[in-house]
Amino acid sequence: MRGIFSAGVLDAFLDKRHRQFDSYYGVSAGALNLLSYINNQRGRNLEIYTGACLDPRFISIKRHIKGGNLFDLDWLFDRINSLYFDQQRFRQNLKGKSFNIVTTCSNTGYPVYHQIDEHSDLDSLFKILKASSALPMIYRQPIDIDGRHLVDGTMADPMPIMKAVEDGHQHIILVRTRESDYRKKPSSGNRLMAWQFRKQPELAQLIKQQYRIYNEALDQIKELKQQGIRITEIAPQSKLACTRSTRNRTRLVSDYHRGYSEGYALLNQHITTTE
Repeated sequence: MRGIFSAGVLDAFLDKRHRQFDSYYGVSAGALNLLSYINNQRGRNLEIYTGACLDPRFISIKRHIKGGNLFDLDWLFDRINSLYFDQQRFRQNLKGKSFNIVTTCSNTGYPVYHQIDEHSDLDSLFKILKASSALPMIYRQPIDIDGRHLVDGTMADPMPIMKAVEDGHQHIILVRTRESDYRKKPSSGNRLMAWQFRKQPELAQLIKQQYRIYNEALDQIKELKQQGIRITEIAPQSKLACTRSTRNRTRLVSDYHRGYSEGYALLNQHITTTE
């Protein structure tokens, strides 16, 4: 639910008609947000976060206690596909560009990158998007795609800047939902979760090492900047009001507007600088 901040950023980009990107890289909720941005659907993400995501059919602690999924990603992504997705517009807006979605292979612990372009078969698009959001703690079973068991992309590559650089990009806009100086710390909750997944050792290790993986990504970004890669970061100035599972509409809307303000301010600054 913290992804509503980046939803605000992307809506600001749409309002300012800023679409000068060669490629898009999305992880987890960020990938879903990019889907609406590519489709030029201003406000769709806000509607999803404050509508479908607050529906009791999506998040249910009672269902989770009974052995089901805390977040019903099947219901959510089927709903988004049927109500919000314009396939023809999506292909049109991807001409000459690529949409890269990150997942994690639970068997190997390595990231998997799915490249979507105007010619791609879109039958599996929403399955890939669902896999990219399937955190083991909220969705119990990995999602099978092409013989691989996939879970949330943030587990292995929370900020795929290195992948973008390897693909040849030198100027990158990174949208984060944590403050710029935020660094993760070891968590007793993650250690407990890792123990619960002990029969899946690669996945358990990823859960246990989430703080290290996240912080190493930040170190990589710092090194890339020193090497001359231009990385423009958009991040909240202070901690967001929302957590991963916030269901308070007022907090969600507040964080959306914070993201919108940050995105709008960046583009205004860019226009002033280039003029």
